[in-house]
Amino acid sequence: MSVLHAGELNKRITLQCPRTVRGKLGEVIPDQLIDIATVWAMAEVKSNRKIRTFDQQQVVETWLFTLRPRPDIRIGWQIRWQELLFTVVAVDRTRPDRIEIKAERDTRHDRTGH
Repeated sequence: MSVLHAGELNKRITLQCPRTVRGKLGEVIPDQLIDIATVWAMAEVKSNRKIRTFDQQQVVETWLFTLRPRPDIRIGWQIRWQELLFTVVAVDRTRPDRIEIKAERDTRHDRTGH
């Protein structure tokens, strides 16, 4: 088993959690992304696949983000990195020196339009 070195964590990512919040008029706004923390991570693309929907194809990329252990990250959270958004689909906490987060990026929802 290899040891995680600080120099390998060379990407700055923001962890976001969907929460229900109140608007300026007291209205309930569901599923707003709230920044939880900005941390150093390693990011590796694992795969991309095409999925056919009604009349179009979409590409879903699977990425692996490795970072120092945190107890709070859950499936459904978001990772923001380089103006891209990834959805956490699995969290592996089996190694004492790190957590590995499997996340998917649906290119239809990129803020950059790519």
